[in-house]
Amino acid sequence: MYVVLIALLYILLMMVVTAESIFKGVMIFFFGGGLIALVVYLLDTPRRARSRRVAEEADRANAKPDE
Repeated sequence: MYVVLIALLYILLMMVVTAESIFKGVMIFFFGGGLIALVVYLLDTPRRARSRRVAEEADRANAKPDE
């Protein structure tokens, strides 16, 4: 996934550099960067959920009932 992310960021950088004006370059950077960030966030959701589940299970295993 990180190789694809680096490739997308490189493409975004090349699009910004070749923009016709500074305004277009800034807009491409913000909208393109936001879109890439959204895609990375959505694709990373299963890993975050799995990490949260593992942490909750570890907390339950470490919590000892009062006897």
